[in-house]
Amino acid sequence: MKGKGVPQDMKGQQRQMQDMQEMKEQMANSQTPGPDGLPVFNMFVRSKSAKVWYPCGSFRGDDGSKTLAMSWRDDGLLSGVSKNQLDTGVGNSLAEDINKLNESIFRQYKQLRKSKDSLEYGYKLAFEGLSEEQKKMNIIVPEKMDGIMDNVKSKASGFFDGIASKIGN
Repeated sequence: MKGKGVPQDMKGQQRQMQDMQEMKEQMANSQTPGPDGLPVFNMFVRSKSAKVWYPCGSFRGDDGSKTLAMSWRDDGLLSGVSKNQLDTGVGNSLAEDINKLNESIFRQYKQLRKSKDSLEYGYKLAFEGLSEEQKKMNIIVPEKMDGIMDNVKSKASGFFDGIASKIGN
């Protein structure tokens, strides 16, 4: 029967395309706020010389990060403090697992290996109602600092292990 279905030698390729589409949808869903309204921190890395951002994962915040994101979004009295606390929390999370994160980054983006001593990290916050300015990249330094945002750090624990296992496969 001519013209019916997918040729036998193309079925594997068709399945691979379906799997890739499912993974793409899962990634998109993990990078946007869900019905719980919790913010999502989409992580990126780049070399200081090339200035090209590469995605390197995302994690969902908690109620504390939601409160801080709301304060920053609404440009309230303490919005600057809230933004600094968000940055500190993400920086703490990165500092704790920076070696694991870099290993997974170098497996996925081999071109960044030569820049391993000059990487910059950033995040884009996905949260309902942010202005275009607030949706831009936030450059952070992965360093351990004490702050209220230790909850973001605890939510992100294990995040890099999961990314490393997904990238490593």
